[in-house]
Amino acid sequence: MAGNISNYQIGSMIDRAYKDTSTRKVPKYFAVGINQVNTIGKTATGLDVQVPIYNGTVNDDGSNTLTGSSAGDNSTDNTTTYKQGAGVTDATAQNLIKDDSNVLATWTITLTNNIDTTKPFSLWLYVQDSEVLAKISEYKIKLATDSSNYYEFNTTTLVTGWNYITSNKVNVEDLTEIGTVGTISSLIIDITTNNATDEFSAGEVVYDLLRQWSSSDLYKEFESGFPSTNLTNLEAQFRCKLGTILANGFLLNSFAIFDEDYNYMSGDKFNDSYSKSDKDILTFNAYDRDKGNCI
Repeated sequence: MAGNISNYQIGSMIDRAYKDTSTRKVPKYFAVGINQVNTIGKTATGLDVQVPIYNGTVNDDGSNTLTGSSAGDNSTDNTTTYKQGAGVTDATAQNLIKDDSNVLATWTITLTNNIDTTKPFSLWLYVQDSEVLAKISEYKIKLATDSSNYYEFNTTTLVTGWNYITSNKVNVEDLTEIGTVGTISSLIIDITTNNATDEFSAGEVVYDLLRQWSSSDLYKEFESGFPSTNLTNLEAQFRCKLGTILANGFLLNSFAIFDEDYNYMSGDKFNDSYSKSDKDILTFNAYDRDKGNCI
């Protein structure tokens, strides 16, 4: 693939070519993303939704029962619809069951690993079809000390199928704080439906895999020996590889290159998305080529 070069990279080329002592660093890392809508242009500073390549920390792997309250019933195991990723091998998610007693359904779980407020978070929420989606008017994710003290995250953009619910590059401590949050040892999921009589049966709404990551988990170095240069053809090649244990569970549709200081240099949106699983090895060959624009 030939990525779209950024203004930052153009500046880096000029800096390294014409200064006695360069202040810009060389390309070193690549990253991948999902839900990239627009072509990545010169003024971009990165990918829309950059996903962790490495495992990070699993706060809950989706194999444990969530306790229901209000119209939420206790969750049940789903071993058919679940998400890979983060090195998890349990192949289990949780059916979020709702009865007809209230518009609000709540599910709570004590986490295996407490939330680190200095890192972002993500989880997966599956909605079976448009009929189920039409029942949902609001949902909230609460990373909680208890039911009165928590950081809150919600969005209006749910779709059918798997939804990647994430603060992206925003740390938990920068989300909306309700009350006074201490140690975050619980996850609370609130879903409000249009009518109290709206119900969810097993498989209609599914939760899986709460995780966090460090910024370094978002990047991987190029393969050994790259970038390589061809001065005859005036091109540089970057070879980037995702092995079977990396970036699993994501429908990848974008790619970017960063320098040694993690500054965005170039990137591209794929024509076709790639569903990355633990059966796949993906290798990206990216090029910077002269297009004859020099004067």
